[in-house]
Amino acid sequence: MLSTKFENFISLSGIFLRYGSIQTDITSLDALITLAVFLLSLAIFSYTLVAINLVIKSQRTLKRLTHYEHEKIEANTIRMFTVFLFVFVITLLLNLFLYDYQLTSSIGLFMSSLLSIIILFVPQALVIDDLSITNSVYMSISVIFRRFAFFLAFLAIAVFLILLNTAIFIELSASIPYARYLAVLVNAILILPFLEVLKVQIYLSKYTVLK
Repeated sequence: MLSTKFENFISLSGIFLRYGSIQTDITSLDALITLAVFLLSLAIFSYTLVAINLVIKSQRTLKRLTHYEHEKIEANTIRMFTVFLFVFVITLLLNLFLYDYQLTSSIGLFMSSLLSIIILFVPQALVIDDLSITNSVYMSISVIFRRFAFFLAFLAIAVFLILLNTAIFIELSASIPYARYLAVLVNAILILPFLEVLKVQIYLSKYTVLK
């Protein structure tokens, strides 16, 4: 419902809000509702990532999850939520600044991509190694450089899957109503979890015993 209420567009199996609509099409009530739904979605997403990382960690290390690790789920979810929210706010403010001053959006795209890459392995560092947020960012960058070939392979796989998903549902859109929203659903429940599992495998490869 929210995705159709505002001026937005669907691209690459994701829903994007046009920055111009933030200032012209959204009332205060709309903004509060959107913010609440966004924060709830981000919290659920953060919790899901924590769960995925914990399960794969247990399977790869052949160890059962301890009571301590179960107790850390809430704390790890909060820390992951904080990281994602911080990056989102920085990206939003930057793009709003570029929009207001009519600067090229390529700068915003570059910075958004750079921030996304920097925190790519932060979920794994937070959950698997129980690092602080700051150290998780450092570890994420370290893994990218130490496993650069794996990192490039991950990007190639991610781009291929997202483009393939988008292309399939573009073809189906002529015969299936709301096919573009099905693309978003497939991306959320199939592609993104698979990519997260792949990230865990890459992260754990830094432990030579688990290669």
